[in-house]
Amino acid sequence: MDIHSKILTFKTSAYHISFIKRGLCVGAGVAGNLWLKKKKREREEEEEVTASCPAECECPAEPPVCPPGVSAVPDRCGCCKVCAAQLNQDCSPVRPCDHHKGLECNYGNDVTMAWGICRAKSEGRTCEYNSRIYQNGESFRAGCKHQCTCIDGAVGCAPLCNNKLPPASPSCPYPRLVRIPGQCCFSVDCHKGTWRLPAKEISLTEKKCPVQTTDWSQCSRSCGMGVSSRITNKNPQCKLERETRICTVRPCHTQKPKTSNPSPEPVHLSYGECVSVRLYRPNYCGVCTDGRCCSPRRTRTVPVTFVCPDGERFQRQAMFIQSCKCSDDCGHLNEEEPPWYYSHNHKGNPYCIVL
Repeated sequence: MDIHSKILTFKTSAYHISFIKRGLCVGAGVAGNLWLKKKKREREEEEEVTASCPAECECPAEPPVCPPGVSAVPDRCGCCKVCAAQLNQDCSPVRPCDHHKGLECNYGNDVTMAWGICRAKSEGRTCEYNSRIYQNGESFRAGCKHQCTCIDGAVGCAPLCNNKLPPASPSCPYPRLVRIPGQCCFSVDCHKGTWRLPAKEISLTEKKCPVQTTDWSQCSRSCGMGVSSRITNKNPQCKLERETRICTVRPCHTQKPKTSNPSPEPVHLSYGECVSVRLYRPNYCGVCTDGRCCSPRRTRTVPVTFVCPDGERFQRQAMFIQSCKCSDDCGHLNEEEPPWYYSHNHKGNPYCIVL
């Protein structure tokens, strides 16, 4: 072999891939082949996106109005915001999949195809809801009032009914919500004969509205992100409404936590592919030393702003644990609970470890 032959080396995580500028290949590891295939696929996807995109962007003047539970996302052509394709629906660069739900466009073995099908990413976990199993990214109806989606092991739901009164207008000066037989949601009735209370009596009525709020329900998941809810009438209409917040009692790791409580580093909270704008240092409930179940005793609710890869921002109410308690009520534990969380081999005085 010519000693003056130049060798080009590309470093990967597991191997060095060496090529001779002229002559035969010296050697390539398995990781090198995977790296080359990945680069080839990226080039093919870039060519496919370019070929499927319009020469000039033409977007509607108004933003898209998407069905409940469907996100408005930018297309891959960099032109417009569109309603994201859902699980098992057709997808393309001009109609991308809903990445908030862990979906990606699957083109099979041929990335040059113009259309693919939305599939869930392989690492997403399934959800169990009302004794049924749903795949990651799968949407389903919970009754007639909610559209739900499985997002990496957690179920999130969006209301299908708009139970809020519209503002008064000349065409509907006295709107009210009425229930129509055979329909799931309330309808707005513009009954013009309704007597309108004077402003003085309205303010007096508002003052007589005592605030009624229930306790937050248990988190829907014993490990990982879940949902908690409560009923309250703390609103201008003094109407009972359901409030929800995201909650994490403990992460779904498999190692038993240490009894000490070192100060963890602040972290960004995650919600699907989106992360919190600020850093947080959350507490988690660990294990009771007498074998009982450890659950939150005192919590507080904080609004958390999340930002997604496409730049979209949204806010969710989140639970932060202040203290934990031991109890015999283990009904909220699920099959993903690590066995040491409810082991009866712990000895000593009962107390709840806060992670």
